[in-house]
Amino acid sequence: MPSCGKLGCKWCAKGECYGPGGGKGGVKQTQFNKKGGGGFGGFGGDGNYMAMLAALMAAKGGGKGKGGGGPCGKPGCKWCAMGECWGSGGGGGKGKGGGGNIDEVAKGIMPCDPSEVDVFLAMHQVEPNAESKLRGLDPRLQRVVIAQGSMAEARSQTGMLIMRCARASKVSPGDWICPACNDLQYSRNTACRQCSSPKPW
Repeated sequence: MPSCGKLGCKWCAKGECYGPGGGKGGVKQTQFNKKGGGGFGGFGGDGNYMAMLAALMAAKGGGKGKGGGGPCGKPGCKWCAMGECWGSGGGGGKGKGGGGNIDEVAKGIMPCDPSEVDVFLAMHQVEPNAESKLRGLDPRLQRVVIAQGSMAEARSQTGMLIMRCARASKVSPGDWICPACNDLQYSRNTACRQCSSPKPW
């Protein structure tokens, strides 16, 4: 069992420490990523574990959290009663995010041209599943993903692109995209966390 080596670590005592690369934001070492350390940017190993995890979450309709969507039609569905069901296409359960009107969120944002997506993908080495996720986004959300910059330093460019696409696709009501730098902002932000530009509306 990996451990961080810190004296009195409560996670080591429970056998749940993230290991040498751990701490907040780390990735618990498993058979999928034991070759690499923790940390948000790398995901450990070759990134296959994160890609597989993202695919499974997408197939199952997300995890715990607040979600949007329409009714699934199942009698007695508690999520329908709360107005938080993902609907028949969501696979049941609650999922974080969703439900935001993309026209409101991306007000004033110029859609990304397909050639810009081609250039961005040509600059990186990503697996087909990550490429399809980027190409499947609304062109305005593609711009959000690309505006985050190069992924050249990422241990897993595939994993990073999947995470970027997942965040961009889970916009919630009130979220907004900064017209100055194209960074996606939570509804509570009154100024852009990236460039400090004020919320335009």
